[in-house]
Amino acid sequence: MTDTEETLDSYLKKMEDQELKGLVLKLRNEIRKQDASWENVRSVLESVKRKNSSVFNELIPLIIK
Repeated sequence: MTDTEETLDSYLKKMEDQELKGLVLKLRNEIRKQDASWENVRSVLESVKRKNSSVFNELIPLIIK
């Protein structure tokens, strides 16, 4: 990975909306769990999409890397 590639962590650092940042932190923590459940991940993703669909669209590529 090069320095110019964005990661979920680097994306979080530049976020200013604290409510949305909290959701993305929750998402990051959930997907890092060894026993992560799709239902929990999906629930957080739905919340992010409802709050800001453009952030949701930016997150998806970072998650599937």
